[in-house]
Amino acid sequence: MSMSRNVIFVGGPGSGKSNYLFRTWIAIERETGLLVKDGLPPDLGYLHDGATILLDGRFAPHTSRDTRHTSSIPIAQRNLPGFTSTLVVPDASGELWLDLYRKREWPLAWDELITETCGLVLLVLAGSPHNVPALDWVTCERFYRDGVSPQPTDIPTQVLLVDWLQILHSIADRKLGRKCAPRLSVIVTAWDRVPTDRQRGSPQDYLEAEFPLLAQFIQADAHGFCAKVFGLSIVGGDPELDPEFRKHLQLSDPSTLGYVITASSTGVERHADVLEPIYWALGLQA
Repeated sequence: MSMSRNVIFVGGPGSGKSNYLFRTWIAIERETGLLVKDGLPPDLGYLHDGATILLDGRFAPHTSRDTRHTSSIPIAQRNLPGFTSTLVVPDASGELWLDLYRKREWPLAWDELITETCGLVLLVLAGSPHNVPALDWVTCERFYRDGVSPQPTDIPTQVLLVDWLQILHSIADRKLGRKCAPRLSVIVTAWDRVPTDRQRGSPQDYLEAEFPLLAQFIQADAHGFCAKVFGLSIVGGDPELDPEFRKHLQLSDPSTLGYVITASSTGVERHADVLEPIYWALGLQA
């Protein structure tokens, strides 16, 4: 049976959406996981160029504000004869998601992607310079009481993340009805950047420390999604900050690198298949 399975990547500037898309294509093209190619995508050049950047030991450059590219990758599922589908992934700049908060603007063409088989992947980059922390209200009150005038600030990142999810769920409600609970993968990207001592904890622990509002929103389980939290390193290190790792990456097969971190009843687990968040979002894994 052939059908489209849409995965919407959600995230602000520099959250890793394009890099994860290109790493996804490498995994599907090299057939290293559950999903394998079932033909060539119409935008092969775009995916190939992005994969080449990773092969060269670099990350993809920032996606321009005006870019709204949608990749359609023909896929089959390993060990499931007769299953064919198309993985549809829109790749847009983080500024588009900022506009969703500021202007309440949603690309009308994306309405068609909200189906009963769609999934959402929310990406948050660990240690991103774009992350805006929440204000320390106790300290602010002390300063304001002392005569310091309040200054305008950017919207805290965790407020944006929760607002995006609320908007997306309202769109899903409108299109699918309240009985549908879309799958949601929340990914802490660049997990290799997380301090070593904190990597012993789970991705949920990281969210609780860095984005408590988002962590509480997910744990409350009243958001209307079927959610799971992951940590992700698409190639296992940072070639931009670590020259030695870049040399290692250039000499390696990137389809064998990278990992996913999840929490289980027995503790924190590490998996080699970087597509696990996508499997979850599509309902291919329990």
